[in-house]
Formats: sequence, C-alpha cells, structure tokens
Amino acid sequence: MKKIRTLVVMTIAALSMVLGLAALGAGAADHLDAPLVQTDGRLDINDVYTFAHGEHTVLAMTVNPAAGVLSPTTLRSNPGSRYEMLIDNDGDLKADIAYIIRPEKVRANGQQKLNLYRKDMETGKQRRIAAGMSDTNLSIKTGGWFYAGLRDDPFFFDLQAFRDQVGGAGGSRTFCDADAVDFFAGLNATAIVIEVPSDQLTDGSDTINVWARTSMRGGQPFDRMGKPALNTVFIDSANKDAYNSTTPANDLSAWGDRFADVLMLFGGYDQATADTITGLLLPDVLALNPASSDGFVGTLNGRQLAEDVIDFELTVVTNGGIPGDCIDSNDKMFMSDFPYMADPH
Repeated sequence: MKKIRTLVVMTIAALSMVLGLAALGAGAADHLDAPLVQTDGRLDINDVYTFAHGEHTVLAMTVNPAAGVLSPTTLRSNPGSRYEMLIDNDGDLKADIAYIIRPEKVRANGQQKLNLYRKDMETGKQRRIAAGMSDTNLSIKTGGWFYAGLRDDPFFFDLQAFRDQVGGAGGSRTFCDADAVDFFAGLNATAIVIEVPSDQLTDGSDTINVWARTSMRGGQPFDRMGKPALNTVFIDSANKDAYNSTTPANDLSAWGDRFADVLMLFGGYDQATADTITGLLLPDVLALNPASSDGFVGTLNGRQLAEDVIDFELTVVTNGGIPGDCIDSNDKMFMSDFPYMADPH
C-alpha cells in the first residue's frame, strides 16, 4: 500500500508540473476552474447534469461554489447576464433549443423573481414558459417543472488531497488516506433545474447533446460546461478562459491535441488509443439517450446526481494508475422527486 501511495503522489506531482495546475488549489470539478469565473461565482458553472425521469428529461446546473461562504446565494441580476441550458438534437453540435434563465433583482427577503424562456434557435422565436420566485417549484406552461435556488452541492470529492498533491499546498494527505474527507460536505450551491417532456427535446432523434453556458452583458462568454472536470484536468491555467469561450463544434480542432498529449503522458496510452479516448471526451457535451437508464460512468450517457464521476475520470486519465479518491457518495441523500438535489444545509 505504501508503494502504491508513493506512486500516486509522484504521478500527481508530475501532472501538476507539466500542466501548470497550481491554480487548481481552490477548485475541483468546474468549481472556480478559470481566472474569469473566479471573479463572480454567480456565473461560475460548477457542474452540469442531465438524466431521464420517466417520460421526462432533467436538465440541471449548479453555480455559486460554496454559496454563502465564497459566493453569493442568488443569481446575477445585472442586465445582460444569461444562464442557458442548450440542446443539440440533430448532431451538429450547435444548439437547436435554448432554455434561458433571466433572474430579476434580489428582493429584501433574499428571493428573486425568475423567468424561464424557451428559444427555438433556428427560427429565433422565444417564449416565456415559467415565472415565479426562487426556491420554489414552478410549473412550466408547456409541461414540466422549473426550480432555481439554494441546494446542497451534489459534488463529492477529497479536495484537500487534491490540493496537497496537485495544488502545491504542501500538506501530507494523499488520495484514499484513512482520514479522507469530502470537502464539499456541508456546502451549498445555487441550483437551476428544469424538467420537461423528453419529446420536446429529441425532435425524433435518439440522442441529444446538452451543455450549459453563462454569459455577461453583450453576450460575452463567461463559462460553459458539459462533461465533468475536463477544463480542470486537461487545460492549463493560461488557457482556461479560452476553453470556456470555445463552442462544442470547435472543441476537437482547438483542444484535441492537448487532450491526447495528456492521456499519452499520464495514462501511457499510444497515440491511436489517446485519440480514441479524446474523441469520447470531446466535444464537451453530455450526450443523453432519454430512453436509457444508463449514466455517465461507463457509458457516457448524460450524468446522474449520484454518480462518482471523479473516480471514473481519474481512472481514465491515468489508465488505472489512480483509481479514485475513496469519496464515493454525497453527504446528503438526494430526493426522488423534483428538484432531486438535497435540501440546503
């Protein structure tokens, strides 16, 4: 065990030096993953989820890492700020449907009025389909539910081990120490959750591609995310903002070589295998077959709340050299009904 632990430390230390990941000391998954997003947690996409629930599809993102501690607990209401869940249903990696969340000014009691729009990206037609106060399950006119408000952060990970061994914090904890701790236990995030009938998304196709995007006034890109932790693991600090500004259709041409190089270096993969894995990881979208109950781990079908995605991705990147962090579940039980994420702490 000591020999394995030493190998893990050496591998992660090398990863830190080559990729320039010292800036990751404060971040994980996509929490605080890039210089720009560290300026406003309200527009920082932490995680994205999509999964089938019966005949419906759930689309969700979290923002505001460590809400109430490092970040606010409300959404950004500045004119021009946008939160979007984007759906491609014809395979061209360009959004066909956009669900756009526009929050209004925060009220004295801490609540916000929220407006949800559905936009047909081909025709440009946009319609408000739900409106109401935060922290409330709101019905959608065309069917389904909409929620935005404070929830338990559903991400789980031993961040201290990551900081000590990758972020240069200098501590002694390694992955799977006896005192492994879920850093995110007890922390909240602001969740945006939308549930709609699946046939409103698929347009006859078997699979949809889903990603989230936030932007500032004038449409300036702020953050985007599909699959978990890709920016965090594969992109060096100097290029993280550029990665967040890339559209999925351009991911492979812009970042494919970088991904393959990381996989060959730390997984020992040959070029052909690294290219194949890169083609599964990029573009940075969650592909979902709403008729399937499979999840991200193993099959790359959407992403369910309870999945241990970090163990899966550590295993893939290192070709089994680092099998995981031994934090295997969230600190609170998820709900079986909408909005599915656990109540806030």
